[in-house]
Amino acid sequence: HGTRGSPLIFIIIKTIHLYPTMKFTLALALVGSAAAFAPQASVHTNTALNQHIGSGGMADTRNPDAMAHEDPRKSISAAPSFEEYLKERAAEGTTAAAPAAAAPAAAAPAAAAPAAVGGGVASTLSGLQGAGHVWGADGIAAGKEESEIRGHDGFSKFTDACAAAGIDLDAAAYTIFAPTDSCLESYEKMRGPVTADVLKMHIVEGKIASSDIPSATLNSLNGALTYRYAVRKHFVNDAIIGETTFGAGANFPIDVSVGNSVIHTVGLCFGFY
Repeated sequence: HGTRGSPLIFIIIKTIHLYPTMKFTLALALVGSAAAFAPQASVHTNTALNQHIGSGGMADTRNPDAMAHEDPRKSISAAPSFEEYLKERAAEGTTAAAPAAAAPAAAAPAAAAPAAVGGGVASTLSGLQGAGHVWGADGIAAGKEESEIRGHDGFSKFTDACAAAGIDLDAAAYTIFAPTDSCLESYEKMRGPVTADVLKMHIVEGKIASSDIPSATLNSLNGALTYRYAVRKHFVNDAIIGETTFGAGANFPIDVSVGNSVIHTVGLCFGFY
């Protein structure tokens, strides 16, 4: 055998040393081949109507905009506000057979005009019942339901302040945005005394119905006021016109006719901001 066997032995020994590496390489090749034939993972996208896939991969809940379609079945009516929903639910509890209230028109505050009241503006406000206030969390200690009416707001602070400042509410045809007693109390606590200039902001020249406020020129005795429409509500200097209350409480009275003038009650003092 001698030298003739030496190359063969060398090849065998070399093969033994290389075998572990060859085995590992062969295993990688087999794994790669199997992966090529494995089913690919699919990503499912939710395409449900009125849903939007956010950055986290979840479908966002959307409140679709109102839309009138030629096919009535595809039309989307405007959803009621939270206050409107509470009033509808309270009405169902007392008159189950009564139909749900229709959504208010977007161009005017939702409220029926009360009958014309005799006497002056101040005397009318003294007998006018304002919005109802519920007990809320304070009712628990008093043994009351949170939604029970605790009382109604008045307007004596406004009329008394106007009288003290020498402001005649019946001097001409006015639109009176009468602030409630509670909102004037809040103003005094946070802004200081209610001055004559602040009171004059609530007195606008001319008789303007609530339905005409969006297009009217609102010139108060202390400068122009600002109107805007947002979140399905009408605002004058950030006060809601025709504001609704929670539960079964009365809403803020508007369109109270007093001779050549009209009263719209508000829950925010115009001079607050």
